[in-house]
Amino acid sequence: MSVSSLSQRSSVDTLRTEPDLLVPAVEGPMVWAKTELANYVVSLNAAEIEDIRMAVVTFKLTGLPRESINKTTFKLSEKLAAKLATLKKEINQGQGVQVLRGLNKANFNDEEWVIADVGVCAYIFEQRATDDYANQTLSHIRDATHDKVPDFAKDIGLAGSKLTVRMDYHCDRFSGDVISLCVKDDGGPRDGGEQYVVSFWKIYNHLLENEPTVLETMTEPNWPFELKQKDAPPHLERGPILFFADGKPICQMVKAPLIGGPQLPRSKEMPALSIEQHHALEVVEDLARCFGTQLDRQNGDIQFINNLSIMHARSAYGGDRKQPSSRHLMRMFLRDPETMWKKPKVYNAQFEKPFLRGRKQEIPVIDTDPWRKISGRESHG
Repeated sequence: MSVSSLSQRSSVDTLRTEPDLLVPAVEGPMVWAKTELANYVVSLNAAEIEDIRMAVVTFKLTGLPRESINKTTFKLSEKLAAKLATLKKEINQGQGVQVLRGLNKANFNDEEWVIADVGVCAYIFEQRATDDYANQTLSHIRDATHDKVPDFAKDIGLAGSKLTVRMDYHCDRFSGDVISLCVKDDGGPRDGGEQYVVSFWKIYNHLLENEPTVLETMTEPNWPFELKQKDAPPHLERGPILFFADGKPICQMVKAPLIGGPQLPRSKEMPALSIEQHHALEVVEDLARCFGTQLDRQNGDIQFINNLSIMHARSAYGGDRKQPSSRHLMRMFLRDPETMWKKPKVYNAQFEKPFLRGRKQEIPVIDTDPWRKISGRESHG
């Protein structure tokens, strides 16, 4: 099978775009390094936690499906609603990172955790993304490496969200403007899985001054992304990993579909990265480790990370390989239509795709199928 037969979208049509010009150095609170990221934890008091708990109970009594959760069906006090609304300004215009703390004190069961997570997020970001392959809005980040593999899934491979391996710094490609991660269980103090964040704008400014050719390589629209498919050959999609709009650099660098990994190797039919592309990945990772910082995390946190300007990473977890790790986070991709960033016109459709109206939003209480058709294809990690 030739590379050209992998996908019609791997044609030259995907490369037709005007070359991006590097924007000047960016300024503001979203440019930070290490301990300069500060005061990003927002704590809930006892009355606010009870307010959220009552909203969960009230929603359950309606019998409505979870996809109908919004500010109308999940009712919070005006005071708490106003407090939550302030977070989006910090995420979109401030440091790009916020952590809402305290929900573990509500003693939720599995269903209530999901309802609370989705309901609270609805007050910060109105729109929830849905992937177009499995209609999935909420994903469970957990250790599925010990799950029994059914016959139909032997050649599919687990998604990155179900593996315990380390993840280098990345932004999740064309998934959503903001990533939210609700920490149901951090796995314990010796389980690993520490989380890290870094300002890509800090990296951008450094490269603009010291090695702009790396940025130029990142803007080239020929990066060969491999997207796995359940019942079809791999899908080749070319594009850049650095975009610009409204004077803002937008990073969408993710390594898994570019270089593969031991658990999900890259197809031999896929074109290899160039020397310049490999160099760019290495340089950005090195700078991310230099400028990045560990995220302050506790059970019950809901983490919000700007997925366009803040790269995130994770250490390996699950120290006892004989037993699955208890670590369990719930992930959504979100957007606020009022304060969202402009996107480059040529690629606007890709950025918009997760937020197309009319899809059913799957919001599962527990993860029972880590081999769903999205597995192995998602551009995360």
